Amino acid sequence: MKAEINQRIAALLENPEIEAVRVEVRTAFEVYRDAREKDVKVQKEAWDKEERPAPEPGEEPIRFEYQADEEDTRNNEMYAAFREREKEWREKVAAEQRANLEKKQTILGKLQELVANEENIGKMFDAFNTLTEEWNAVGNVPGDQYRELHDQWHRLRDEFFYNVNIYKQLQAHDLQINLKKKEELIAQASQLEAVTDLKEKEMLARSYMKAWFDVGPSPRETYQELADTFFGHTRAALDAVKAHYDSIREGFQKNLEAKQALVEEVRALLEEEVAESTAWPAQAEKVKDVQKRWKMVGFAGRKDDQEVWEQFRGLCDLFFQKRDAAFADVREAQKKVKDRKEAIAKEAAELAESQDWKPTSDRLIALQKEWKDLGSAGPRDENRLWRKFRGACDTFFTARKSVYADRDKEHKANLKKKEALIAEIEAFELSGKHGDDLKSLKEFSTRWAESGHVPRRAFEQIVERYRAAMDAKYDALGAKRSERSVEAYKSRVESMVKGEGAEHMARKEERMMRDKMDRLRKRVAQYENNMGIFTGKGAASIMADLQKKIEADKREMDEIRRKLKMLREARQANQAD
Repeated sequence: MKAEINQRIAALLENPEIEAVRVEVRTAFEVYRDAREKDVKVQKEAWDKEERPAPEPGEEPIRFEYQADEEDTRNNEMYAAFREREKEWREKVAAEQRANLEKKQTILGKLQELVANEENIGKMFDAFNTLTEEWNAVGNVPGDQYRELHDQWHRLRDEFFYNVNIYKQLQAHDLQINLKKKEELIAQASQLEAVTDLKEKEMLARSYMKAWFDVGPSPRETYQELADTFFGHTRAALDAVKAHYDSIREGFQKNLEAKQALVEEVRALLEEEVAESTAWPAQAEKVKDVQKRWKMVGFAGRKDDQEVWEQFRGLCDLFFQKRDAAFADVREAQKKVKDRKEAIAKEAAELAESQDWKPTSDRLIALQKEWKDLGSAGPRDENRLWRKFRGACDTFFTARKSVYADRDKEHKANLKKKEALIAEIEAFELSGKHGDDLKSLKEFSTRWAESGHVPRRAFEQIVERYRAAMDAKYDALGAKRSERSVEAYKSRVESMVKGEGAEHMARKEERMMRDKMDRLRKRVAQYENNMGIFTGKGAASIMADLQKKIEADKREMDEIRRKLKMLREARQANQAD
């Protein structure tokens, strides 16, 4: 998909007129960023599924790093080229508008001189028509000069017609028709204050002003009063729109200042001397904390956001390069760990087929402890060696487990209990009393948790049947999804914190939920940041969709908090026992 998007962007950028495609190009880049986020998620999920030893005290944990591909590099290059072309186009437009401003100011000077000269009406009309053609032929001017410039033009134009007494040639009913049109426009403009949508307010105000200028002369005795009333309404509307955009720009400035402060924080951390290599992980955490806070800061405007981001990213890259350079001795230690772990993995592979259960089990457990105490062999080799060692251990312990037939019998008996319980759940009929029915369903959950383990091959199927039966009852009861999820999780927690290896399983469960919570927080922050970016046609629909996603993620975050609390309380209760 990313290749197709890049192909589309490349085709659009072949257009020599960047103005004609720039909105479509920006949209394509947004779509690409969404596709890249999916790749990040896939890589992170695969990385999370890998088993890793827990980090020792003071040891920096292995962290996920996204592996960019050739399409990402190509996209970044095209984005940089696009921004450069867009910048050149904006500079060209600005230069043209400044030139047009000078031309129109020159035309206004000529019209001012013409208005003062009333000697030859025929020549004045010829000159006026020539100036009008020249005025209409000149393109756009800078936005902050537009209103004043056009106000002068139309004032001088009206004054010209009055001075040459053009209105004497018009019939009285024409003046009254124009008067009626202006009164209708005033009535429409008076409703602008009630328009709440700023884009609609601006569009209507400008369309009314254009219609006003297109209306011919009206009776002179009411001209100024009508104009003051009309422009009082339209300019008040445009001032409200301007104030809104000024507040947005003010927010951009605050965000820029916040980001510049974070740049200086990273600069200070980069310049700070780190005497001991063991101090680098703590220093790196400070930089990562700044990076997290960066993501929480909103958009700083098209002009400055990319520039300040490049400064920030460059300093972060320099910091981690400096840290890596200081880790030469660490890599040497990791090489020794690697050699020892190679030997451990080899010994474990030789023991994998042993049927001398007790001594072999003790030896493999000792090797596992030694493996844990050794520390990391480095990100390049640790996972590979761990998979080899763990595979050998799994082979042995799986074979050992198969000799425990009594346990299989117990699991089969538990399976029959669970099947009977599912039948009882399916046959259960709601009484209509919400509290009693909910209590009955919770009792089913407790009995399910207490009924023990089942054969592995039947686990997924029996759990799916149980969930389907309980979901059907909860749906009929009208319970909320989160209540079902948390209640179901309660049974899982109670079984998780008891038995052999329970504490390890509980810590792993807590770590997985906290990782998911971090991902949800980052995604909510990204959605909220994106909401400050979208403008123009279709923005309201996009922002509504983003708001729905934010609300869904926040609900899931609240559910995780409740589950974490439940897990913590269960662990504390188990330890007290």
